[in-house]
Amino acid sequence: MLNIDLTGKRALVAGVADDAGFGFAIAKALAEAGAGVSVGTWPPALNIFMNLLERGKMDESRKLSSDKLLQFEKIYPLDASFDTLADAPEDIRSNKRYKDTGDFSIDGMVKRIESDFGQSSLEIVVHSLANGPEV
Repeated sequence: MLNIDLTGKRALVAGVADDAGFGFAIAKALAEAGAGVSVGTWPPALNIFMNLLERGKMDESRKLSSDKLLQFEKIYPLDASFDTLADAPEDIRSNKRYKDTGDFSIDGMVKRIESDFGQSSLEIVVHSLANGPEV
């Protein structure tokens, strides 16, 4: 791996819902380099992902070279098919996998990031969405 120091930098990896994909591997590499990492997770996969994390099912793959576990600063619900929440059809917004996540649109995630970390707080954004050909 390249020796890159990203200490103090903040990254967002959109498209992480388990520990098997490129998004997770990229998030882990960014954390190894010292960046704070948040992820955007597709709402239908969000509860499963959170349960895997909470139950320690991904602890082995989250292990960093320092023996610490990869920790996500934030995990945001994200369906990048929708620029704004108003763009999402009512049947999506009222779907049981979406309705309790809040604003899962791109705009909603941006607003949450700004609220959590301030404006212009991301230095790195990674697109790792597997199911969004229109994005």
